[in-house]
Amino acid sequence: MIEPPLRIIEGMLTTENPDGTVNVAPMGPKVDDAFTQFLLRPFPGSRTYENLLRTRKATFHVTDDVAMIAQAAVGDLHSPPHFLPSKTTGYHVLANCCRWYQLDAVDVETTGERAALTCCVIDQGRERDFFGLNRAKHAVLELAILATRVHLLPSEEIDQAIGMLTPWVEKTGGQVELEAFAFLQKTIAERRSGKNGARESS
Repeated sequence: MIEPPLRIIEGMLTTENPDGTVNVAPMGPKVDDAFTQFLLRPFPGSRTYENLLRTRKATFHVTDDVAMIAQAAVGDLHSPPHFLPSKTTGYHVLANCCRWYQLDAVDVETTGERAALTCCVIDQGRERDFFGLNRAKHAVLELAILATRVHLLPSEEIDQAIGMLTPWVEKTGGQVELEAFAFLQKTIAERRSGKNGARESS
């Protein structure tokens, strides 16, 4: 296992499905300060979990594309993402990312409520600069997390969070953030009304 101190970083994880297609899902792994080891904790039963146990391979992406994160979080990617040409079988790098890390699981623990896979970095790359700290992007990320927990949280708690986050998006966001935030609000409303049931976990 990774020794502390650890931090959680939110990003996107790609794994390979049994048919060779790519599963794209949000992931918040714990990492060491040097980004040399990652601790992945996928939920049992998710496609990410099944793929990781089968292949022990994944690619983690640092990205500021909050629209992709929002869509993937609720299982509704509007269009297939583009990938960079891969030099190594079983690893898939998203084209729209800032940094990527190809991971091999070297220790797997599946006895807890969530699996724990300690991964080492076998390759990494940098594609473009990170946009920078932006409250609107963080607001979209927070609402994406809440959208996955509609069935767990009181409506009042979600409404309060939306009320707090909305000014961040309106004051500091661009078109991408505004559209992503509106999409998540619509998704939350649909899930509350039962029109959009929980999708298969990624």
